[in-house]
Amino acid sequence: MGGVSNLVSSSCKKIIKPYFPTPTSLRCCKLSYLDQIVGRIYAPMAFFYPKRSDIIKPSVNISQHLQNSLSKVLTHYYPYAGKLNDNVSVDCNDSGVEFFTTKINCPMSEIVNNPYADKQDLVFPKGIACTPSYEGSLAVIQLSHFDCGGFAISACVTHKIGDAYTIGNFINDWATITRDPSSKILPGPQFNGASFFPPSNDLPNESNFIVPKSKECLSRSFDFSQSKLASLKSRVINSLPEVKNLTDTEIVSAFIYQRAMATKNAVVGSIQPSLLIQAANLRPPVPKSTMGNIGSFFSVQTTEENEIDLPSLVGKLRKAKEEYRQKYKHAKTNELLPITIGLYRDADEFLVNNCYDIYRFSSIKKFPLYDVDFGWGKPERVSLPSNCPVRNFFALVDNKARDGMEVIMYMKEQDILALDKDEELLEFASPST
Repeated sequence: MGGVSNLVSSSCKKIIKPYFPTPTSLRCCKLSYLDQIVGRIYAPMAFFYPKRSDIIKPSVNISQHLQNSLSKVLTHYYPYAGKLNDNVSVDCNDSGVEFFTTKINCPMSEIVNNPYADKQDLVFPKGIACTPSYEGSLAVIQLSHFDCGGFAISACVTHKIGDAYTIGNFINDWATITRDPSSKILPGPQFNGASFFPPSNDLPNESNFIVPKSKECLSRSFDFSQSKLASLKSRVINSLPEVKNLTDTEIVSAFIYQRAMATKNAVVGSIQPSLLIQAANLRPPVPKSTMGNIGSFFSVQTTEENEIDLPSLVGKLRKAKEEYRQKYKHAKTNELLPITIGLYRDADEFLVNNCYDIYRFSSIKKFPLYDVDFGWGKPERVSLPSNCPVRNFFALVDNKARDGMEVIMYMKEQDILALDKDEELLEFASPST
């Protein structure tokens, strides 16, 4: 990051431990099968808060408040304060999580208004976001103070023991306790995923499941307003009336997939076999209180030119989702793992076949990220880092105006530069600022 790192003038670290010791009965938290096959990447998220003189009094020590509430929420999310035991379990030994406090010598607007610059990465703990090799605590927090009085709160949490749903609940519960220390976390999180997806000593070939890494990824963020989403939906509904209650996630995933394929095909000069993989939450049928990696996916394959028009893609995506739901609809607990392994096995040939372009979509739009209030107002911006080891990954979140959707994408440089100039994409989406 060159001279950008000089903007950080100070940094200190503390270890925050659970407020109450973890009971002996919970000290060994078994990893589920789905936990076992997930790489140990640190999933990052940052929340930017402007200076609020009407709420934050000069005597308020933001860092101390956050540390106190973090200690309390770790009582409920105790595995994050433990240590991984190979790929088998978490030793919930209350060793704690790392909490960094930094001073960044620039106004917050310099970062918030330049979302594609590497400056935004300063608010994440250095060298931890999206890395699979960090050997420190399983959750790492950073509080960054800006010259203007604004601040950012970021969290890098290991994906090994929690999916986006788990991480979102952890951050939201932490904010709730910070805002009101007397708050009760109900229902309490349960780290019992192994009872639904039993662990195994006979794991699949790692290369089939670990996402390929690329050092050439760039990030871009595009905003879909409510009116543009309505226009996109109308385009599909008019020619596909049988698809009822079209969701924002369905239309945006299909549209981004279509534009990514179209721009890539235009450069290459021919149709490239492609696969859209949509991550899906398995709560239900698994109880919503269950933490860990509790998810699966459904997919759409595209190999012919006539398959890449938008209504066709939406129809195939809806069909894949309905088939996916039927697989799990009446599944008993002991059937969840075999069904999920079957889906992985079916997709395996595409995941390891270099002839296919893989596009991965994950929607966390149901999490009201722009409502995460630690007691000092709602965030001005929610951000992910500028780097990611996953090529062709698209995160779908609420937009800043809270009336549409933002898509944060990570792609090869030439692919994302082509999308930047795609007139059809720019007709419905605008670069986020």
